[in-house]
Amino acid sequence: MRILIGLVAFAVTLSAAQSGKGKKNTTHSEQGIKTPGVQIPFSSLKAEVELPLAPLWLVFSDTVLIPNKTGGLERLDTKTNKLVEPVSGVSNLCGGVATGFTSVWIPNCGDHSLMRLDAKIAAESKPAKIADPVKIDTGVGSALPAVAANPDSLWILSDDKTTLSRVDPDQNKVVSELRLPAGCNSLTFGETALWVTCPSENRVLRINPETTLVEKRIDVSGQPSSLAIGESSLWVLCLKDGKVDRIDPKTNKVIKTIDTGVSGSTTGGIAVGASSIWLTLPGFPITRIDPVSEKAVQQFWGAGGGAIQFGAGSIWLTNLENGTLWRLDPKRILATLAE
Repeated sequence: MRILIGLVAFAVTLSAAQSGKGKKNTTHSEQGIKTPGVQIPFSSLKAEVELPLAPLWLVFSDTVLIPNKTGGLERLDTKTNKLVEPVSGVSNLCGGVATGFTSVWIPNCGDHSLMRLDAKIAAESKPAKIADPVKIDTGVGSALPAVAANPDSLWILSDDKTTLSRVDPDQNKVVSELRLPAGCNSLTFGETALWVTCPSENRVLRINPETTLVEKRIDVSGQPSSLAIGESSLWVLCLKDGKVDRIDPKTNKVIKTIDTGVSGSTTGGIAVGASSIWLTLPGFPITRIDPVSEKAVQQFWGAGGGAIQFGAGSIWLTNLENGTLWRLDPKRILATLAE
């Protein structure tokens, strides 16, 4: 069985994303990067497949697990780009995903628990069914993404008071808690640490998973809302001024700030893959940053976007307004030039 990878790249809460529906997208003439040759019409791109689903998170393996409107799980065959038999026996799933300990971990907003599902469901070609999934009484907050895994524990933002709960996968129960500043809303693990965005303080917190204590409070640009780890760095999308801060996890300092030219957004997402940093912002479904030059080298303008992820060698772009999911070949994106 291949290793499962769960990726999430979403800026704020689900309710905030839904509140943006129906609003007019900012046009590329008003905002965006003005450097010649960077802006490209989004209509120039063609999807490998378009699905009538609008997920905020995915789980990647031989098949892709995709949440649907009811909180169930659809399954996409990555070789055929076709939906296959969905996972049965689960509903009300929400709030992001983490993988580890031969399991998929997904918050359940129905009974405010953390559900533990057998990871083999993502690799099976036959119809998948979950029998008696484990439910852990953690509580579930409204922040997205709200769950992460490190080598020995699961972590979840378990309420709207920003409590970070640690779950022991051997006991399937909460073993410790840490109260964070109000409004912290994005959680990930990488570079030996847990990282949390705190928009109200314009900070990213570095948390030691061994001690469950905040080790560093890193000042970043306004309204940090989404995180991605790759290229030996932590990348933070900050919505107030449309900036991306690159943090060196060795020094715990911002070493570069990259301007997208798109300020004042309430939603957006960031992902790392195929030697690039990928952003989605209202009116600009995809902005690609080269981590070597530390510059935005492509910016696609037009309607679409809302959540962006990388997995199975592809970019997965969710159009929250139209309720669709695109699979895009990153090589095709790189080969698409400005008119």
